[in-house]
Amino acid sequence: MKFGIALPTVGPPGRRRYLLDVATAADRMGFDSVWVSSHVALPRTRQSTCLYPRAKTANAYNWGVAWLEPIAVMGVVAGVTERVRIGTHVMALPYRNPVILASELASLDQLSLGRTVLGAGIGWMDEEFRTVGVPRTQRGARTDEAIEVMRTLWAARHPTSFHGRFTDFDDMWLASRPHSRTGPPVYVGGNTDAALRRVARLGDGWLAHELYPDEITAARATLDRLTTEAGRDPAAVEITVRRALVPPFEVMDFMSDRVSITGTPEQVVEEIDAYRRAGVQLMVLDLSMRPAEIVETMEWLVKDVLVRL
Repeated sequence: MKFGIALPTVGPPGRRRYLLDVATAADRMGFDSVWVSSHVALPRTRQSTCLYPRAKTANAYNWGVAWLEPIAVMGVVAGVTERVRIGTHVMALPYRNPVILASELASLDQLSLGRTVLGAGIGWMDEEFRTVGVPRTQRGARTDEAIEVMRTLWAARHPTSFHGRFTDFDDMWLASRPHSRTGPPVYVGGNTDAALRRVARLGDGWLAHELYPDEITAARATLDRLTTEAGRDPAAVEITVRRALVPPFEVMDFMSDRVSITGTPEQVVEEIDAYRRAGVQLMVLDLSMRPAEIVETMEWLVKDVLVRL
């Protein structure tokens, strides 16, 4: 089982020194990957409901909260690390032109020597869709097509064509070339049945969010069936889950009502092992939002928790 770390890119922790501290520590300590979240615009008043209410991070979507842009973050992190994978968790594909995004990610993949991962989402905030000028009702179709467009451009060795609903071109060659032969892997985020169908058809991995082990087990049965029906091997899809974790030495008032993994090392091991038994291959951990404690928590995980697994 592998472990990833959510980078501090939202609110006051989203500063260069904290980002570099966490990214280089993850690289040094042997964590599999680091992940960056994404939003582009926040409304004064929000009516939309977050897709992941269990996470209880609604305050992060209030105007005035700063979010670092993921492509910029990934470039900085690629420059200060050597082995850790760098992914988005998740990026709303309907917001972005897929040809431009394919170019950006290809360059990141080239400069990171193949360590880039695209965590793809469909988006959920009505106000954000209106701001970027994309109908929310098209989000699923745009996401599917964007993945196909990018993979077509990454894999092509000669000028290629694509004729879709939203993207149309003839005999074009992507100027930025990825390090990986077929481009970065694409993991698909979401807990819904529609998300599982998208994973089954298009995903190299599934990014589950704030699901419990028994929920992972049930969803995996559905995903395996859908993947088989799509003519793919279920074993080719990496199963991941993102969970918040609070170490026993850190008490955080603003996270007191958040459903988090916490407790003694033995209790944390027991909960993580339940995910391993449910088939999770990668767990992405949201750690303390106080920057000074993030690296300390990572050290505690390596020393007292991960060695027991």
